[in-house]
Amino acid sequence: MNKNNPLKQNNPKLSFLKCTSGSMLIPMAVMLPAIFTCMAFSINQAYTMRNRAQLSEATNEASLAVVAIDNKNIDDNAKKENRKIALNYINYFVSKKIGDASQTDTNLLESGAEINIDYDENRKEYYVSYNQQFDSITKNESGEGKKPQPVVVSNKDESYGNTRKYQNRDSIDFAFISDFSASSTCRYSDVDCNVYSPTNYAQRRLDYMKEAIVDIIKEYENYPEYQFALVPYDIGVPVESKTMNDAGGKNYDCSVMYKMNKDYDSIDYNFWANKNIAYTNWHKLKKDGVISDYTKADNYFDKHSKLVNYYMDNSYYHYYSNLIGPALNSDPDNISDMEILKGAGLCYERTSLSDRLNNGQAQWACGTNRSDHPEKNKKEIKKNYGYVVQLFDYMFSGDYDDDVHYSFANTKTVDVEGTIETLFKKIKNNIITFERPISPVTAEFSPFMGMCQSPLYSNNIMDEEIVAAKKVTDATYKKIANGKYIKNFESTPHLIPFSDKANHNRDLLDNIKKTNWMPGGGTDTITALLRTVPVMAEGHGNNKVMIIISDGKDDAGAAVLRDKFLDNGVCQAITGGLRSEDNFKKGYITKLAKSAIIYYIKLTPNASNLKTDAQYEAEYGKWFTKCMNGNSMFLMEAKDRKSLTDVISKIIEIETGKFIKKPE
Repeated sequence: MNKNNPLKQNNPKLSFLKCTSGSMLIPMAVMLPAIFTCMAFSINQAYTMRNRAQLSEATNEASLAVVAIDNKNIDDNAKKENRKIALNYINYFVSKKIGDASQTDTNLLESGAEINIDYDENRKEYYVSYNQQFDSITKNESGEGKKPQPVVVSNKDESYGNTRKYQNRDSIDFAFISDFSASSTCRYSDVDCNVYSPTNYAQRRLDYMKEAIVDIIKEYENYPEYQFALVPYDIGVPVESKTMNDAGGKNYDCSVMYKMNKDYDSIDYNFWANKNIAYTNWHKLKKDGVISDYTKADNYFDKHSKLVNYYMDNSYYHYYSNLIGPALNSDPDNISDMEILKGAGLCYERTSLSDRLNNGQAQWACGTNRSDHPEKNKKEIKKNYGYVVQLFDYMFSGDYDDDVHYSFANTKTVDVEGTIETLFKKIKNNIITFERPISPVTAEFSPFMGMCQSPLYSNNIMDEEIVAAKKVTDATYKKIANGKYIKNFESTPHLIPFSDKANHNRDLLDNIKKTNWMPGGGTDTITALLRTVPVMAEGHGNNKVMIIISDGKDDAGAAVLRDKFLDNGVCQAITGGLRSEDNFKKGYITKLAKSAIIYYIKLTPNASNLKTDAQYEAEYGKWFTKCMNGNSMFLMEAKDRKSLTDVISKIIEIETGKFIKKPE
């Protein structure tokens, strides 16, 4: 019956899902364009906000540069100078483009962009405002046949990214941690060079590093609130000695700062620094199976004690007869070197042959007046001889792949976690300093011969001929003697810490300018950074800035040790420790720092134009990922004097100012 009902037939209740009338198409046709329009608007808004934030940060950096110049917009030239330097910074931070000296502020300005720099003389504040056009990411067109319209992005000073800046004269300690390894003699542009290349005068990485440091200190030497220190390094940090060598010149020390592992923490490194430990003999005995463990000296020491004594005693004789005597002898044709030494009370002849044979002694006894002479230190020799032999084996045997290098402080001997844990509370205990023999680099005169070599090169004790020959000849000793290099030895380069002297910066500048810098030896950057900690801890500045300047080519074993320290948070321990109120209260640091920052400047054109995190990690390794926590603003590059001066200036500009927000 229902089927015949006229009302039912005229008003069928059809399901919406079964509707075939097309009623859904009409609302969708209206809604989809609206949805896409909203999506496009949202994407454009996000894109615009991102660009605006990027511009604001870039303008912040530009304002730091402008206030450092502080020319107060006094005339048109000053305004142009401010615009130009601001544009250079903005272009770099936005697009990684850097202008050169020939570019004006006009052609540095991006198309469609505007910049304005104002100065409020009453408030001593600079205001940098900037806007720039960015292409829209959507395809919405303003009219038929027209291209998508750009979006104008600016750093509005009423909202995000206020870039006002006032000059801050707070006290700051700056430490230049400078690479003096052999590779810093390489030419500016030679990215593959990693060897001693002394003939590259005026083209060496070291030359422009020295000139740039001089430029910076000279610019800021009259600002007493800014103090500078120099921490030169190769494998270890050379330190000035207050003593004189036996020829009349200066001595110098070598220094590192580590907590050593058990058995290596009680060695008197200063005593062993000028001893001949006869390693080749013990190496042969071990190879032949006579001894199995160098550290177990009880197994072989007594049986070969005469040999131990002879090598030590004889090396003293060779040192005095080959180096000190000729340096003192003004008339070698008529007076023997040994007579000179005898007359100076430095050597005497042993007349008893039986005593010499029984005790393993050389004919001439030299240096017996020294406190470190073997005859006066038999207890130290018996206790630690085997451990020093093992140290030498770590450093020079080649049996440990990349785990160790030419330093007694390596992956086998250093307590990494312990060093970081005691970084401040055990500063004095962990500083290891020893007198470096002023001699050519040979095991006869020092088991630690690989460490702190740069002063030997700077004073002509080491040169290209010795490096090439890989041995020391009689002609070498004669050349050193004739040149009076030991008699006139200067302790340079060496660590120059902060001081309370009013003219400290001028003294540092004079020292750097007058000295002959000739690097040599390997590269161990983490040793230098750690050795800088006590320097910063004793500084009086409210802010601490450590600037590593290196070509980045650490020795293989030094790189392994470095990465272990970086993995364990050594950078954060250093910067945090300098800002620690607890460290200040306990007297570990002289001044509680408001800020502490580490920068790394790489001297290589390979590091230029880096943009992505992957590129930074490939170039800087764990300095980027671990020390800087992935923040590339603390990593910079330089390829010549100007670019190095510029990046150091940039660091100082960043650290000598303070941003203020609109309400302030």
